[in-house]
Amino acid sequence: MRKFWIVFLIIATVIIGGMGLMWRAVSNFEESVSIAGGVLVWEVAGNYPEELDTSFLGQLQGAGAMTLQDVIFALYRAAEDDRITGLVLDMRSLEVDWAKIEEIREAVLAFQGQDKPVIAYLDGAGTREYALAVAADRIIMSPEANIMVLGVTAELDFLKEVLGKLGMEADFIHVGKYKSAPERMTRTSPTEANREMIVSIVEDRFEILLDMLATGRDTDLETVSHWIDIGMFDTETALAEGLADTSLYYEEMLDLHFPEDEVTFLADYVLDPGSSPRSEHEVGVVFITGVIMPGESRFDRWQGKIAGSETVVDDLRRMGEDSDIGAVILRVDSPGGSALASDLIWREIREVRKEKPIIVSMSGMAASGGYYVSCLADSIFADPGTLTGSIGVYAGKMSRTAMYEKIGVQREFITRGRNALLFSDEGTFTPGQRELFTGQMERFYQRFLGKVAQGRDLEMDAVHAVAQGRVWTGRQGLHHNLVDELGGFRRSLDSAKFMMGLDLSQKVRVVSFGEELSMLEKILLRSFRQGGGLGTLAVHLAGGEAWGPWPWLGAVGPLPELQNTLREDGTLAAVALLDGRPVAMAPFWLRVR
Repeated sequence: MRKFWIVFLIIATVIIGGMGLMWRAVSNFEESVSIAGGVLVWEVAGNYPEELDTSFLGQLQGAGAMTLQDVIFALYRAAEDDRITGLVLDMRSLEVDWAKIEEIREAVLAFQGQDKPVIAYLDGAGTREYALAVAADRIIMSPEANIMVLGVTAELDFLKEVLGKLGMEADFIHVGKYKSAPERMTRTSPTEANREMIVSIVEDRFEILLDMLATGRDTDLETVSHWIDIGMFDTETALAEGLADTSLYYEEMLDLHFPEDEVTFLADYVLDPGSSPRSEHEVGVVFITGVIMPGESRFDRWQGKIAGSETVVDDLRRMGEDSDIGAVILRVDSPGGSALASDLIWREIREVRKEKPIIVSMSGMAASGGYYVSCLADSIFADPGTLTGSIGVYAGKMSRTAMYEKIGVQREFITRGRNALLFSDEGTFTPGQRELFTGQMERFYQRFLGKVAQGRDLEMDAVHAVAQGRVWTGRQGLHHNLVDELGGFRRSLDSAKFMMGLDLSQKVRVVSFGEELSMLEKILLRSFRQGGGLGTLAVHLAGGEAWGPWPWLGAVGPLPELQNTLREDGTLAAVALLDGRPVAMAPFWLRVR
């Protein structure tokens, strides 16, 4: 009986304590979303993805995280909000691609266009952070800050010798001389075609960077080229060279520029529902984020977001059947993936387009399979720094014969059929298998060209001339008729309004079929972001840093860094498709910083 009361008291304590923590979280939330107005402070840090993981664990890990659209729409809304008097960009560590920087920059400039001051405050800044900071009216540095504007770098790595030491040999077949993704596993250096493509992308990105800096700081290209050649500045030299305007501590900056203003943080402002009236006009948004694969969309711990064809097709179908939705925006941030999954999505886009217009808004990457699903849209918009194109296909397998020999594994195969071992890891392709497989790849490539020609109203030869697996920037893609106009999500929304017969000044409701957070979930997640008590424990349990006396609750050693590297360079995605399936995927290993 005594044990019963002990257990009862423990359970009661946990329940009452949980209710107390919940009440505290609710109280904190109610206080935190009370928008006082004044200066809007945005702590610019993180990666601002297109979509967030809505699973319980994902919500805890990303408690308080904002999507790119959260940030952009909040800035546009704040620009017209009479309660907001100015904007401070508190620059931290920005982990987004160049296309997203361009979209955020446009939103900052729109805020500035409402005659509201914008201040960028730097404790330190790299190339990406500074490229955004120059959109501000003034750049203020902490007395001991630094700026590193180092230019643009493309990094290529090759794993053939590493695989050889492990007893493995990659055997790939690709169509298109620029379809270079398999090269990292089959070569020790890039082909001339690959090098030509990378040089072209780096040069275009560099020109975009120069234009950003020169326009933002109201100077000439020669001056900003000089800055980049120097590369690293402390506060004294940055002020002397004109990269910044003055030096102050953070509190001094607020006191000088916004002495009478309250402070509202962007993270809170995003949660404020605002006072805009609901519109009767709706625009649907379907996200294609991450590697395109068969099945349902999901967040994979190792690969990140997976765009599952079943989920995307279902969302498109529901958009097409919803009579309240007047147009559909397809937001694409994908290097491609499975050729089959890409084609299933393409087919559903064709069906929906019979009923209502479809506009594609390209984010950081919409290449290979990502372009396959885009090419049929009524209009395609890309940012100048978007990576797109890569119209081509490859497939292959990994031979592990030598590896098994090294570790003493003896294998024997009993087969029926000449090609029973076609995709086995026992040996590379035979000449006959290579011929068979190449024929299939070439036929898929011709069908890919045909779909692009149909969607873009081009001749097959014209598509082939800019295809062959070559990756283009958005600015180059515009020149080659792969996209219609340069612009981000906001520009694609204007296009949707136009196609719906609306005036561009009219408000529309943007809807998606993603699972939205409930008010209770928002309350809890806001509490988690504020930290302390339940929030601190939850973040650590969800995979944060090692916690207190129980280090095993946190992340393990260098695994997160390794995970990010393998995800970014496409190794994990490539391994997942190494079973002979045709792959329409961009050279993921291209990392331009």
